[in-house]
Amino acid sequence: MSLLRHLRRFAAARRGLAALEFAILLPMMIFLLFGAVDVIDAMGTNRRTENVAASLADVVSRDTEVSDDEITGLWAAMSVLMIPDAAADVRARITSIEVVSSSSAVVVWSEGHGMSPFSDGASIDLPDDMMLPGTSVILAETEYTYEAPLGILFTGSMDFEHTAYRRSRLVDPIPHA
Repeated sequence: MSLLRHLRRFAAARRGLAALEFAILLPMMIFLLFGAVDVIDAMGTNRRTENVAASLADVVSRDTEVSDDEITGLWAAMSVLMIPDAAADVRARITSIEVVSSSSAVVVWSEGHGMSPFSDGASIDLPDDMMLPGTSVILAETEYTYEAPLGILFTGSMDFEHTAYRRSRLVDPIPHA
């Protein structure tokens, strides 16, 4: 009988209830906090990688001619665009493409930073809405292997890959000097 009385007293007690609830919820709250850090960091890195591709394509599409010095400057600019991530880990490729017919496009020139460039004159596939004969397209591609800083939600690595297309704005196609 004494055991039953102790169990009733234990069930009726309210002292320490908040501490018990907090102790039960604390692990979940910590998991959510650190998980949110992982998600926000991954989303930011993915967005910066996408921004690099769009920026590379946009800058080159505004040129009348691209030089080796400009390409070197574009690779250097990636370090600013990727802050706080390491730009050295970004692989990128810029390609000038001439659309020959509604079903054929060829590479005019290609430069890579950690990615192999396409061969000049190689045939390349473009989305159907980009296949306008007599025009040219700048294709910028980026790749980044992401590893979460805390590894709470994401273990291992994720690959972020982005492609940006821009029409040449001043000359078709943009030559490489």
